Amino acid sequence: MIAKMIKGKGFRGALEYDLNAHKGHLLDSNMAGATPMSLAREFAFIRALRPNLSKAVLHTSISIHPDEKLTDGQWRDVAQIYIREMGFADNQYVVTRHTDTEHPHIHILANRITMQGEVVSDSQDYKRQEAVMRRLEREYGLKSVEMSKEAERKALTKGEVEHILRTGEASVRMRLQKLVDSAIKEQMVFSMFAARLAEHGVEIKLNEAKTGRVSGISFSLDGVAMKGSDLGKAYTWNSLQKRGLSNETGYGKGYESGQEKGGSTEPGIKQSLGRTGNAGNAPGLTEQTGDDEAERQRRIAENFARLEQAYQGISVDCDHRRSRSKELSR
Repeated sequence: MIAKMIKGKGFRGALEYDLNAHKGHLLDSNMAGATPMSLAREFAFIRALRPNLSKAVLHTSISIHPDEKLTDGQWRDVAQIYIREMGFADNQYVVTRHTDTEHPHIHILANRITMQGEVVSDSQDYKRQEAVMRRLEREYGLKSVEMSKEAERKALTKGEVEHILRTGEASVRMRLQKLVDSAIKEQMVFSMFAARLAEHGVEIKLNEAKTGRVSGISFSLDGVAMKGSDLGKAYTWNSLQKRGLSNETGYGKGYESGQEKGGSTEPGIKQSLGRTGNAGNAPGLTEQTGDDEAERQRRIAENFARLEQAYQGISVDCDHRRSRSKELSR
């Protein structure tokens, strides 16, 4: 069972999504309205009690494995337990069940402001939410999901959760986390680590400072590039070394043209450690294949360039959504 919690500013947009007749149906509510407009108006009455609270919206999706099933009554009980345990017993809420994806799931939309005008505390809410999920898994005999280590592994974004719910496929971030974890289960040198990931289509780029010191690591899979820190603290260069990754090859110094110290070469891998960009950019793990290698390096560079473009796109999209939410909430 997976829960994804998001705090937002606008009720109307979330209501339009949750109450879409093509996605599912209304499951439970303690409100009088039945349409996005009427419900948004009701939410606004209580929201007015705390005009300075910027994010009054709590939007949580709870999903189970495609092979598992819960009845409407069971889903209603799941929602009630979540609402109560997370501190929203005295708050407005709307629960919908969506049936438009392989993953059965519900959406809980709640006002963070209570009927008395207090704001529900969000202290350690992600940790408390996970405890509720594990409890529900036990009570309903559902497949258990390991506790996520927030400090070690980045939580899923809203887009990733929606992707899972829509397609049943793991996101690139989840796949990279799993592949890296599998590749570094014991002490190993960097070349072996890179070779294991390469078998699964993962490309690596090390970020090297002008002094020659490696300061970071990035991964690319299926055309999507992510920094180690984007996967979580456990996937940064320093953390990977603590987990057993050895840089004994003398990366950038004694390890050139695929040669480890002593002159040996990792079987099946030819590596070039010449710089692949401007000063300050890391040398990459490359295969010496002439024109094909030049094309491959161009593609890798494009993949990592998407990082900056993606961040810019997210910023623009957020601004658009904020503007759209304001229009819908009027």
